[in-house]
Amino acid sequence: MFENDYTFNGKHATYIKYLVDEAKLYERYIDVLMNGVVFGLLYNRTSQRDRESQDRARVYADAFANCREDCMFLYRMVMLLDKNGDMSDEQTIDRAFRDDAEGSENEKVKGNLDVFFSYVLGGIEVLFETLTDGCTAELDYIDNAFDKMKSFREEIMGVRHDEKLSELIRN
Repeated sequence: MFENDYTFNGKHATYIKYLVDEAKLYERYIDVLMNGVVFGLLYNRTSQRDRESQDRARVYADAFANCREDCMFLYRMVMLLDKNGDMSDEQTIDRAFRDDAEGSENEKVKGNLDVFFSYVLGGIEVLFETLTDGCTAELDYIDNAFDKMKSFREEIMGVRHDEKLSELIRN
């Protein structure tokens, strides 16, 4: 698993190129892929490959090799957290930890990778929409990224939005 190149097509390729090459919010395409799967899970957003456009962006096998542990962790996380099927807890655990023991040519693994990459694609859409909304200059991208990270920090720390709103109204 994660031994071959992966090619993004259409709008997803355009989004990745924009986030890396133009907005410079990420250094590498694999960074967008890994963040994309997290955002896809957080927002429960999946998407299918776009075949309408000829635009392409490729994550090369050597990038996967350098980030293999992270990719495997994210893969297992998706397999455990994806609730789009009627699986028992045991089946979910098998999907996350046992299915890939037989190699990536296994039909189950191919299906699991389809699920994984559907979250990647959905997350890339979320990233693009969130980080580029209303941006016209490089500073706008930085402001959007900062606001998003601040919001995540508050969510992780347990800051309730109604308390935050009340605080802002009082000031």
